[in-house]
Order: sequence, then structure tokens, then C-alpha cells
Amino acid sequence: MSYRLWQVEYAGQSLGAAVDIRMVWKKMLSSQDKAQLQIVDERSGQLLGALEWEPMVVSDASRSIQVEGMVEKVREYSLDISRGRIYASDPREDVIYDFHLNLSPFPDHHWTNIQLSFEREFNEINYEFDIDAASTNNFLGLSVSIGELKEKVEIPFSDLKEPAKLVGTALKIAGVPDLAANGITLMIKNLLSSKDLQMRSLTFEINLPPQANIDLLPGVRSRIKVYRIDIPVVDDMLVKVYVNTLGEILRVEIPEILIGTISKAAKLDLPKSIVLRNQNFYGKLRRKP
Repeated sequence: MSYRLWQVEYAGQSLGAAVDIRMVWKKMLSSQDKAQLQIVDERSGQLLGALEWEPMVVSDASRSIQVEGMVEKVREYSLDISRGRIYASDPREDVIYDFHLNLSPFPDHHWTNIQLSFEREFNEINYEFDIDAASTNNFLGLSVSIGELKEKVEIPFSDLKEPAKLVGTALKIAGVPDLAANGITLMIKNLLSSKDLQMRSLTFEINLPPQANIDLLPGVRSRIKVYRIDIPVVDDMLVKVYVNTLGEILRVEIPEILIGTISKAAKLDLPKSIVLRNQNFYGKLRRKP
């Protein structure tokens, strides 16, 4: 079956050939497989974290149906990043995160709901941040919980054009003193205005690149043809996503120049190479004790 799919998708098409991005995007949303991705520093081989990416299709017949064959009429698609974790030296201080996105059916594929959460325990204090936004509103809800402190605020979508302002709001409702919050906000503004890092305005619009291209999956011994999607998150700095014919994510590359620029501008000690790898194709790394 896999060989037949390869024939249908790739036969007669050379490496670099352009592919309709809408077809690839639809495959990703309709994929039957949950992708188990590990976050790796490929230069050192260090395991940095892990996550699970799972697309779902919701039909009119059921609120939540895992895709198995054809679905007569799609009501919406959803994408979930679950069991997300960034490793710390002490496992008790790992950053835990989850992400949920609902999309309307094709050809619109507009977002309808977004949920994002972060949690971390540090110095025996638990920190939680939750974001919830619906397309029917003109604001997003931001909740912050630090120990016994719990705060919630509604932030207009218009403020998302100024990420530094969003960061400043989060810091202040978290109880960070005004002077410190203003200093961190200024640092974020300087980072985003850096000549080397012209970040795009933060929005919830889904702007797909114009096309995908046929390529080979890097870093594996076998010759595996895939779709490569180049996403311009930052001008001239492309995040590369590699997807197989079934729509399963196999690899995501964060450009080293982007990592280096962020490290320099924000004075962070980030790994030189950050890649998300599907453990079924690259093998599973074990966390060092």
C-alpha cells in the first residue's frame, strides 16, 4: 500500500517539484497518525524535549471522530499538541505545554478556537499561563496562576500587533513589579525591532506558503521522498517542515541563524541546532538521568 501511495504521489516528479500547498495541508489535517516528535540538538545529540501532534476530523455525525477512512461531511478540523515538555536539569522544573486549534472545513480553513497553556514548577512554586481565544470574540483571555495568586484579563486582538505589550500585560498581572516588567517589555521591544530579526506581527491568521516542494527526508539512511514546506516565520529565515504522503510530520527544522539571532539579542544560551524529529523515523532518544 505504501509503495502504491508513493507511485501515485511522486511518480514522474523530480526533487524540487512544486506541489499544491492546499493538498499537503489537507493531508496534514486528515492524517490518521499521531506524530510523536522529539526536540533535539542535532549538533550534540542532546534530547531537549518532546511532544505529540495529533490531527482530528469532526463530522456532523459525531463531535470527535478519529479519521478511519472517509468522512462524509466535515464540520471542522482540530490540531492538538499534547504531552509537550521542555526538559530542565531537574525533571520537576520541566516546562509542560499543550496547544489546541480548531479550523473550519475547506476551502475556508479559518481558525475558530485556540487554546494554549504552559506550566512549570520553580523553587517549589507552580506557574501556570493559559490563553483562550475564539474567532467570534475580539479579544483573547489570558489567565495567570502563580502559587496562590490567580489573575485573568481580556486582551484585545489589536494588541497582538505589539507582542511586547502582550508580554508586559502578562508580567504585570503575574505580580512582577512595574519597574521590572517595564524593563523586560523594553528588552522584548528591542529584540523584535532588531535589524537581524524582523519578526512578523503576531496574529491568528493562517497564511500558508504558496507551495510545497518534493524533497528527501534529511538525516536518515533510507531515501525517503517527502513534501517540504518552507514557512517564512521571519524574513529570509525559513522553518522547514517535512511531511510524508500520509500527512504525518516527520521533521521540523528551526533555522540556526534564527536561533543565533534570538540568543544574541535576548542574551540566552540556546542550542545551536534545534530540530523536531519523528521518533518512528529517527529512533527514540532517552532522557539522560
